[in-house]
Amino acid sequence: MDFLIAYGSHTGQADSIAHQLQEKCELLGFKPRLFSLEENGKSFFIEKESLVVVIVSSTGDGDPPENAARFLRKISARSLDANYLSDLSYALLGLGDSNYSTYQGTPRKVDKNLARLGAKKIIDTAEADDEIGLEVVVEPWIERLLKKLCEIFDIPLSNLDNLQSTVPKTTIAKPVVDLKLSKISMGDAPETPSIKVLKANDYAYPGETSLIKALRVPVSPLTYLISSVTHEKFDPKSVTWQNGERFPGAHGKPIDVTVVGTTLLTSPNAHKPKREIIIDLGENLDNAKFEPGDAFYFLQPNPEEEVNFILERMGLLTLADQKCGVEVDKNATKPNAAVPGYIPPTSSLRYIFTHCLDIRRSPGRPVLRIFAEATEDEAEKRRLLELCSAQGMAEFTAHVRQAAVSIVDVLLAFPGVRPSPERLMEQLPRLMPRPYSVANSFERCNGRPRFIYSQLDFADADGRRYKRLGLATEWLNLLRVNDKIQVIMKEPSRFRLPPPPLTWNDVSSMPLLMIGPGTGVSTFLSFMDKILHEKLTNGQLETVPRLLFFGCRTFEKDYICKNELESYVREGIIDELITCQSQPTKPVSDLDKYVQEALKRRSAQIFSFLELPKSRVFVCGDAKAMSKDTWECFVQILVQNKGCTDMEARAYLNEMKKNDRYVEDVWA
Repeated sequence: MDFLIAYGSHTGQADSIAHQLQEKCELLGFKPRLFSLEENGKSFFIEKESLVVVIVSSTGDGDPPENAARFLRKISARSLDANYLSDLSYALLGLGDSNYSTYQGTPRKVDKNLARLGAKKIIDTAEADDEIGLEVVVEPWIERLLKKLCEIFDIPLSNLDNLQSTVPKTTIAKPVVDLKLSKISMGDAPETPSIKVLKANDYAYPGETSLIKALRVPVSPLTYLISSVTHEKFDPKSVTWQNGERFPGAHGKPIDVTVVGTTLLTSPNAHKPKREIIIDLGENLDNAKFEPGDAFYFLQPNPEEEVNFILERMGLLTLADQKCGVEVDKNATKPNAAVPGYIPPTSSLRYIFTHCLDIRRSPGRPVLRIFAEATEDEAEKRRLLELCSAQGMAEFTAHVRQAAVSIVDVLLAFPGVRPSPERLMEQLPRLMPRPYSVANSFERCNGRPRFIYSQLDFADADGRRYKRLGLATEWLNLLRVNDKIQVIMKEPSRFRLPPPPLTWNDVSSMPLLMIGPGTGVSTFLSFMDKILHEKLTNGQLETVPRLLFFGCRTFEKDYICKNELESYVREGIIDELITCQSQPTKPVSDLDKYVQEALKRRSAQIFSFLELPKSRVFVCGDAKAMSKDTWECFVQILVQNKGCTDMEARAYLNEMKKNDRYVEDVWA
């Protein structure tokens, strides 16, 4: 009953699902081995395996996660025989986000190449979409997989009942969990008199508790950690960030930098205010050289008020700053249990919940399952069990996942829930830093890279109990000149100038089409700054087309870096700056609303550009519709001007993408 579970993960979701699957398999008596795909050729050899379950996502421009890239290159090699994996059976789960034009890019490549090399599927491949909620596809797929594994290993299907418990129909009269609370009290905390208090609004959590029949709920995840607190105060400077545990996409270690500038670039009442932050690399200058298109991860903490609320709910606020040790419980029954590598063996509860655990991400159903065990209120328990039950999938998706509530929102809605810190350490995902692209060139920044970001606002609605900004943007907004923070360089991607493996000699004769609405233009500022440096250093540039498409809501409020962009036109760095505004303050007859309209208006010009042998298209910005719409726009331009079919146009663009002539850097 031995087989392999292998995952490729960037944000940790594929990793988490793989571990959940491993635990379910172990409860059934299977003995799965769990590795990341990068362990192929080390801890396992795919050609020697008989059965593998692959869980993999895509990153960036359809690229594989860092810990899956080598595996994909291996199985994509054309030198491998068609029977190379003929002894292998497999199941595949792909994770993606349909906002991206490269949706399921890596999973589909893995699937295609496994089949090409003779591997045989045991069940149909599933594609989970983060836009609507991964659980909608993931959990039914896991059920089908486990049934198939029981058949393969001759395990009675009745054993699957061990993975679920049945909760009988309740007669509780209370139809909803109704919380009437306008202010959350942090309780008595004499040792922390200046503690920040979280304020929340009233909210009646939707549901029909008394109407749902007997529930099928997953068994509670196995617990395996224990923690202990001493009387000694903890010094946060005594540990490295997240215990020094590397994460996919990181290039190097955290470096200390100083904030030297913060500026609001838009009108204060703009729909999404845009801000600029400048940091000084100081003595790290030589170890942090970057090229246009590169990015830095900012190591943002969780908000103090939310951390305080969770600690208070657990009854541990007064102990939050004491030394806390975390280890595996010697009596734990979970196989291969280990403390997550990003949690220091000794730190403090405040450090762990501030810097290590993601308390903003919408909780998964395993978290709701442990919450159900952590309340003595029967109405709360029932409602939580409904939300994590098989019958409650639609409500979970609507009220938790798509509503983008945090665990604080859930705890506010269920005031009787008092989870243990160990259970949250076991189930909450790792807090991942946020990447931001550099908006100037290394050669001209004097050791002070700058970054431009949008402020994300979330209203107190749909179950979110208090107004908030995006996790990183809220923290960035609070930074002031001379503040000390930490950043990590991001692994270089294909969205770079010059595109690897080309050099700056190639860039001088490279036609560029840059599409960057909103803060997407920030990366192109680094492109143009570097081209200006090359011009000033080496003389005149070759005469080739360089076009920049920029869009915003209204020029009066949202046109960021206007003077800078126009100066690049005057300097001859770009030939044409095409601007669009989607919601002008007054009607403008000859101005396009969106960059896609501007591209279509110049259809013949754009087609001629695409036909240039060295031309490159770079698309950067918010993936919400923009990525797919821009891709479809190029499809239409090709059909109209090349006289080809829709399928031929897509093949043309896919070939451009394959050759790094159409590259995206988009985010959801």
